[in-house]
Amino acid sequence: MNALLAIIQLLLVPLLLAVALGVRFAGSSRPLNNVDYARVQDPAALHRWAGNRLLLLPAGFLLSGVASLQKPGISPVLFGLMLVASLCIAVWLALGAEKFNSAT
Repeated sequence: MNALLAIIQLLLVPLLLAVALGVRFAGSSRPLNNVDYARVQDPAALHRWAGNRLLLLPAGFLLSGVASLQKPGISPVLFGLMLVASLCIAVWLALGAEKFNSAT
């Protein structure tokens, strides 16, 4: 079971990398669902900012997956920590997107 968690973490890396890069290079499209784009001044800057923070997720899952493969006993703990980190980054994005809103 522990080795399976390590493999799941490593399988999430390319998926999360694609999402992060998709947001990072989204330009003026609307990939973020928790953002009121009617109030955003510069959507491209918001997407660069959010994409850069989302890149932390594949990096974290890669590190925790490799560590879990080397020591399978710690994989549940590392997987749980990465789930908490994912939630923290989601909150960070939701709160940080407010600084890109216009004054109106």
